[in-house]
Amino acid sequence: MIMKRIALLALALCLLTGSVAVAQDESTVIYNGIITRRYPNSYTNVYAEMDTDTDPIKTMNAGNKIQILAVYPGWVAIRLGADGVGYVLRHRIDVTENLDPVHTPNYPILPMAYYAVIDREVEVKEAKDMRSPTLSVLTPGARIAIEGVEGGWVRVIHKREYGYINSNDLADLLPVAPNVEEAGTDIPISVFVSFYNDNPDRIVNLEICCRHISKVVNPGDTMNFNDMVKPFDASNGYRLAPVLKDDGVKMGYGGGSCQVSSTLWDALMQLPGITVLQRNPHGNNAASYLPHGMDAASATKDQNLVFRNDYDFPIRIDASTHDLALFIAIYKEM
Repeated sequence: MIMKRIALLALALCLLTGSVAVAQDESTVIYNGIITRRYPNSYTNVYAEMDTDTDPIKTMNAGNKIQILAVYPGWVAIRLGADGVGYVLRHRIDVTENLDPVHTPNYPILPMAYYAVIDREVEVKEAKDMRSPTLSVLTPGARIAIEGVEGGWVRVIHKREYGYINSNDLADLLPVAPNVEEAGTDIPISVFVSFYNDNPDRIVNLEICCRHISKVVNPGDTMNFNDMVKPFDASNGYRLAPVLKDDGVKMGYGGGSCQVSSTLWDALMQLPGITVLQRNPHGNNAASYLPHGMDAASATKDQNLVFRNDYDFPIRIDASTHDLALFIAIYKEM
């Protein structure tokens, strides 16, 4: 029964949005780009498959132009010759042009089509096979954002790879509104999920940040993430936890807040009526809990997420953590 609902929802989404399956279609060039200049004195490997343990089929110099056919959590597919396809790690490329912005989301966003509320123990698997390694275990109450569906499995972004959940383990698959006109009090206009490690102090910090950002943002209002969640000290309930710095990892009160600002940014970037005024990534290698380029640092003056609601209606942010999954949904406030 759930597969029938999945098929109907997928059909409705395609009819309403006309969107392309950015992460699955390797037949058409969707972005122009270059091999990043962040590593000017090194070669970038191109592989025949998404596996760095295989021998590269080609090397490219910084600044070389590329045509991008598809985007995956850890990789992009690029055109090689007339019909060839090669794969490059995401942190080795920069996108310079979206060739069809009407139907293709702006890089690096991977839009979510559905979400689900877990009502039984569920394993997130590495592959579409129950015998494959388990990436995370979810229990009732966890919420997940679903990027797509592949024959009996739903596909989620698990850190820098895809994770898969058997659709038989989900009681229902819930739609994300394909446009604001289709939204309702219980149909979000955007969702995103990120997964984290089992560090009790960091989890407390995530929970506190989620409570602070779960609020209504009125039309025309500008929201400052740091202002919403600070001060980062013990008096506000924050604990010492690892903080990602350009020169490594240090301990600090509120460690983990960047994962909340990053997950919020990924939800906001799916909405054309939201204007992001400030966003700062975590340096060249970014944050490992999300695909490269999909993070938004916070906690300092020079690292912040600031956005404005340019819709003519309020939006409501709903953020929560459960079972190593940080979930954010954005609703049209009626």
